[in-house]
This record gives sequence, structure tokens and C-alpha cells, in this order.
Amino acid sequence: MKNIAAGYRESNERREFRASTSGMLARLWRNEVLRDFPDCAAGELAELNAQIHRGLAVSGILVAEEHGGLGATREYATVAAEELGAGLAPYDLIGGCMTTQVLAAAQGPERDDWLRRIADEPRPFVFAWPGKNASWSIRDLRPALVRGQTVSGRVEYVPGLPADALLAVPASRGEQLGVALLDGAAAADEVSLTGVPRADTLRAVGHLAIEGAECTFLPVPERAFTEALMLGAILLSAEMVGAARSCIECMVEYGLLRRQFGQPIVTFQALKHDVVDAAVDFERARASVYRAARRADATSIDGFDGDLGEALMFARIAKASAGTALRSAAKQSIQLHGGTGFTWENLSHRYLKKWVTGNELFGSADAQRRLIYAQAQSKVG
Repeated sequence: MKNIAAGYRESNERREFRASTSGMLARLWRNEVLRDFPDCAAGELAELNAQIHRGLAVSGILVAEEHGGLGATREYATVAAEELGAGLAPYDLIGGCMTTQVLAAAQGPERDDWLRRIADEPRPFVFAWPGKNASWSIRDLRPALVRGQTVSGRVEYVPGLPADALLAVPASRGEQLGVALLDGAAAADEVSLTGVPRADTLRAVGHLAIEGAECTFLPVPERAFTEALMLGAILLSAEMVGAARSCIECMVEYGLLRRQFGQPIVTFQALKHDVVDAAVDFERARASVYRAARRADATSIDGFDGDLGEALMFARIAKASAGTALRSAAKQSIQLHGGTGFTWENLSHRYLKKWVTGNELFGSADAQRRLIYAQAQSKVG
């Protein structure tokens, strides 16, 4: 069946990047592996995460070429995130990209060395932000405390948190805001990770506690944290859009193969309308995600051609739309597949679980709509 992503007008370069990313992912992570992957396989999950991290080599996608990265735009990172979501890959691109965004605005002689580590390290980076925070403002958090060369603090519900990750933790030293960078494996005695139950077992989520771990502290402007969260939400939205895309493709494929009364079931009016509704939600969400990514590319710490509020608005719309799209596609997929839609062998449950976990990270669709309304009202007032 033709991939519905092919209907979008893309440059040849971006189309080739999308194809190479999805092709590499297909070699590392296939549906038959996904179908047999148990929910309790935490060790295997970390191993797969590291394998995909090494194979795709996109962790440094936003790192400048002079520091060993790809020097790509946020729009290209969004393409990579969409393909990861389409494959339901157990890999978190978000942490490395958010850390890169923050370090781009950081001050200090060690900054370039840490940017190189993002591009070169065989282990993923995690940006330790509480996953259920919807405001994307450092003012609403209690940053970790840096005293001398050590950091202490606790962050709840951090997405993409394997045991040996490199950590970027929002922190303060006196009155100065910044980021504390540390190696979770090297500071194992001072760093405690506690896994938490979540619906999508393919995404590691955990509580992080740090007590006197040695770190590198780099001062960072307050705005950098908001831009990093805005980027993280866009990439997470792209993942959900990619998952919705694959879900709809599976529905159409099955609906054309399964026949009743001599006709493919997808031609029946009730089912056809539901699939079209899911496709409309997907199209709306995908357009919102790429609009937000392009707006984020127009945003920088050094100079911005407009108010940051507009870029935030676009990112919040993308997050809300993506949550709606994946929920619509996953629920309809279970219904369309009938009795098999409720079985483990059918992947519909994976898409629904991805929505349950992804929707609440960085603010649910409902939370984002409330913030969008509040922001619009403040402009009117």
C-alpha cells in the first residue's frame, strides 16, 4: 500500500532523509519484533534504545557541524521523530534535541565539549524535565541545587530515562539559573532512578533523584528552557502523528483485505466515515506539527523576528492536535479490526498505549487547549 506520507510536497533532500531514516529503522526494529516484545522487558528495552541510538545516529541532529553534529533544522528533527513514531520505535530522540537547544544558549567554556558529546556519545541524553508539566516555564519548577561542583535535586516523571543516560538537569546556583550536566552511570551512587508504571511500555519513564553528584554547571537564560520544552513538545507531537499515520495505513490495508457480503469492509459507509474522520484529524495534526517546527526554526535566543508567544501557541496547537489524532486513529483501529483488534497479536493496542502516555507528557491535549485559550484571552485583553 502507498504510504500516505508520500502525498506531501517535500524537497528531494528531505524526502531522502525521511526514506533513509525509515529504512534504517525498519532494519533495526520490525513489526514482528514489536508484536512479540513483552511489556515487562525493561532490560531489553534499554538495549534496543541503545541499538537504535547507534544505528540511526540522529542524536546530534541539531548539533552544529563544527561540533560533530548534523547541523540540521528543527523541521528535519521533526521528520526523524515522525518516522520513529510511525515505527513505534523504543527510542527517545527528544532528550538529546532538548539538551542541544538549551546548550546552544548556555555560557561557559565546557559548553562545546558537551555539545560534542551529544553528537558522539553511544548513550542517549535525557533532559530532566517533569513530564507532566504543561506550562513549559522554569518558574513553575523547583530546580535542582548546585553547590560547588555537585548537584542535588529530584525530578518526577522524566520521559526517556534509561539507567546509564547522560543527564541535563535544570538547576540553580545561588540566583543564577542554568543546567547541570552529569554522567548518570559514573555517578551511580549519587543518582537514583525509579521506574514508574505507564501505558506505553516502549517509552522509559522514571523519577530521578540526585544527591551530591559531581556535575558541570552552565548558566542558561530563562527563555532557553521554554524554547527547549516547546521543541520537545513538537517532537513528541511528531511521534504521535507518525503513529497515527501508521495506524490509519493499517486500518485501510486491513479494511481492503477483509470482505463481507462480497465487499471490502472499508467501503461500508459507517466504517468509511470513521476512517475518514481519523484521516482528517491526522492531516490537521500533521500540518500543525510542521507549522510549529518551521516557526521554531525562526526562533532563536539571539534574535527573534516576533513575539515568542506565537511560536508557543503553534507548539501548543500541535500538541493538542496530535493527541486528538492518535486517539482517534487508535480507537477506530481497534473497532475496525473487530475481535482481533483486542488481541495482543494486533498492534492496535500499542498505538492506543502510545497515546495514553504521550498525551500526558508536556501537558495533555485538554491542558494545552486551556493554555491556548488563556493565551488568546490575554491578547484580547
